[in-house]
Amino acid sequence: MATRHPEYYLYEDIPVIFIEPADGGLDCLALSDTNGAFERDMQFAHKTRFGTTADIRELDRAEFIQYVEKYRAEHLRGSGPAFALYETIEALKANARNQRRVLSDAEAALVRTLRSESHELFERSLREQGLTGMPDAPSNSESGSSGT
Repeated sequence: MATRHPEYYLYEDIPVIFIEPADGGLDCLALSDTNGAFERDMQFAHKTRFGTTADIRELDRAEFIQYVEKYRAEHLRGSGPAFALYETIEALKANARNQRRVLSDAEAALVRTLRSESHELFERSLREQGLTGMPDAPSNSESGSSGT
């Protein structure tokens, strides 16, 4: 059977990815709350693999991207197109809160779309700065599901 990597997890609310480096082994990347890049952080590997009382969830790639963008929007400040989308998402959520209701199905779908777009913009920005973005999906990945 083909390798399952990358694997996507939430450790508490921190997005974490397990990847196989070209030279073998296993690396763990965690999303930085200072710059939004993925940085090597092996402390999560041990905690995720060998047990802890932390809330750990494995996600598929599309769901993981949604959480990555939610995390970036909550922890980072800046300017540019991705941050404009974060502000739009927050305005939609604030409007629903002010009306004391949950997001409508259409609003929730719009939030998912805006997060997917912000992800592409943020990842491009990271790579332009020479920082590590989210690893690409393997080309031989399961062909039955695609992201939203």
